[in-house]
Order: sequence, then C-alpha cells, then structure tokens
Amino acid sequence: MGDRILIAYASKCGSTGEVAQAIGQVLCDAGATVNVRRVQDVKDLGPYRAVMIGSATQMEALLPEAIDFAKKHQAVLQRVTTAYFTVGITMVQDTPEEP
Repeated sequence: MGDRILIAYASKCGSTGEVAQAIGQVLCDAGATVNVRRVQDVKDLGPYRAVMIGSATQMEALLPEAIDFAKKHQAVLQRVTTAYFTVGITMVQDTPEEP
C-alpha cells in the first residue's frame, strides 16, 4: 500500500470534478500526495492509503458510475481510510421552508 490519497469522482457537468480538485489542493497544501481522477480512469487502488469518492447527485441518488466504482473496489475500500462527498443542487434548497 502506498502513501498517496486518491480522490475519485463521478460528474455529469464538471462541478464535482471542481470540488474534487479543490479538496485535493487543500490536502496537497497540508503536505499530502494526492491524485484526483474520474472513477472510470482508476484501475488500481494499491498505491493509495486513503480514498475519497465523490459523486454528483441526480434525483437524490449517486451517479451509477460512482456506485459501480465502490462495488468494484469494495474489498480494498474496507481496508483503507475511505470518505465520500456529494454535490447536488437540491442542497441549495435545504431550508425550513424547502426541506
């Protein structure tokens, strides 16, 4: 297992990739070695000590490619530090009037 952190993301319009890049930059600024990749471009999790998976949401669901990625790499994800983030427009409406 390597010493790098992977941020793998699924995006439809690009916003999730921008968020992934921003998170990666913060981690790099803190001294980590980070790779930011689309989920479909990741073949091997062996070099990573931690994985963050990001996905846009559509109709309150993760994108299928993010779910497929997590299922495909489930065994490794159970052994390394794993985190998730989502990006979606519905969170803008999270108010008492618009739950």
